[in-house]
Amino acid sequence: MKTIRILALAAALTAIPAFASDFGHEQALTIDGKPAHLAETSARILANETLTAPQLVEDITDGLSAKKIPGYKLMIMGRTYSVAAETKPPKEGQTQWRDNTFIHRGVKLFVGIPVKNGKMDLASARLINIGVVDDNSGAAPHDEGEKIRPVGKQLMSPDAKVENVKLNIAKLMLPNMKLGETSGGGVKLEASATLDGKPIQTKIDSTFSRFYSAKPAATRPFMADARFVK
Repeated sequence: MKTIRILALAAALTAIPAFASDFGHEQALTIDGKPAHLAETSARILANETLTAPQLVEDITDGLSAKKIPGYKLMIMGRTYSVAAETKPPKEGQTQWRDNTFIHRGVKLFVGIPVKNGKMDLASARLINIGVVDDNSGAAPHDEGEKIRPVGKQLMSPDAKVENVKLNIAKLMLPNMKLGETSGGGVKLEASATLDGKPIQTKIDSTFSRFYSAKPAATRPFMADARFVK
């Protein structure tokens, strides 16, 4: 009996790193050839009303392509941030002991994933919008004693010229939404685009340190941009 217990424990311990090794901890971003160091990868998905599964939308391109493409919508974020509990007065109903997240630099990939026969078609996933916050790779002036770095500049302006859009998702695993998991899963991808002549490139191989879900009514932040859907 003792031998069986030892073997069972060994098998369980062996299984844990095998699952964890599905994804690494890499989130790389370059902006116009300069590395912009990132700290974590997170995601936000457009979910159903009960937040227990992804919402199947009628068209991931929001009418911008020649035909409708049913599927899921997901934001994938690689970012560097500071957390400050007392930098702003609390909102109504909040105590002073709350965390505010400030994004210094990062990339937000708006992804549309076709769904065929109930399964995600990752090979046909499309980059339908992007957000890029640049603080000159951290080289902006930093005052002595400064605790919170200023937020960078959003490069994806309403009139930015977008070219050379590419996305390749090798693997995607969502956390268990039925159980309400807010972290876990992960993604392996490479994406790129050129904004106003500046090449943007990102490579992510990471678990999701934070996983958010949005209800179906919150579709606007997930909308496709015509500059990406051609």
